Amino acid sequence: MTLLRTLALAGLVALAAAGCTSTDMNSGGFETADQAVESMPPNYSGDMASEEMGVDAQNSAPGSQGADTIERSQIITGDLYLTADDPLVTADAVEAEVTAAGGRVDSRSESAEIDGQTPRAYLWVRIPTEELEDTLDAIEALGVVESKTLSNQDVTLQVVDLDARIAVLEESISRLQELLTQAATTADIVEIETALSERQGELDSLNSQRNYLSDQVQYASIGVDIRSPEVAPERDPDGFVDGIVTGWQAMLAFFAGTIVFFGVIVPWVGLLVALGLVIWLIARLRRKNTTRRGEE
Repeated sequence: MTLLRTLALAGLVALAAAGCTSTDMNSGGFETADQAVESMPPNYSGDMASEEMGVDAQNSAPGSQGADTIERSQIITGDLYLTADDPLVTADAVEAEVTAAGGRVDSRSESAEIDGQTPRAYLWVRIPTEELEDTLDAIEALGVVESKTLSNQDVTLQVVDLDARIAVLEESISRLQELLTQAATTADIVEIETALSERQGELDSLNSQRNYLSDQVQYASIGVDIRSPEVAPERDPDGFVDGIVTGWQAMLAFFAGTIVFFGVIVPWVGLLVALGLVIWLIARLRRKNTTRRGEE
């Protein structure tokens, strides 16, 4: 009978720890523990306590929920490259669209037109996932989309795992708090409070991770790069009309380049003509001098 009571008590203490590292306590200091064993049914055994622990562990396990009842959690990230006549003004419009959708701008950088550099703006925005499609459509309408990429990262398993670990720690803390109210000696109180501090620290850390993960899932992270049309990448013509436009622009560019070329070489031609004229005059003078000496 003593062995039976010992096993049952060990099962209760292990159940209170909820799978965490159990605190080595002196069971002689808990008067209510003996009373709990006395009040247990005669047929209650350590095996029954172990079975209850196994049921609790199964209920807390991440895989205990049905696959069809688990809500998928995805982190959405992407990049959007726009060209606009005034990138700085367009950046203000992008920020307004994001704010109107319930999102926020985590960072923003701008560069004005200085020393021949074209103006540019870059924003790192967070958009609620349920408003992502409509907000991106509104942003794309503010300029010309040069490139766009979106990617999804499934973090469902991480979310389920964190939720299960948090639930186990909360249950463990609750039971340790109950034991603390039953502690009869100072040594027992110190040991229980130490265990509580450890569990609470772990719980706070897991809650921080869970909150960060929830923020990443609830808000998509999009980088919006806005530049001037002058630096936009060249596109291949999509059809006959585009081909005509491209050919016309190429012809104009050729003539413009030719005019610039002749404008560059005109000063050199004038210099060469002047040097040739000087050389011709010198040669003519020498020829006259030579003729005069021959006549004399």
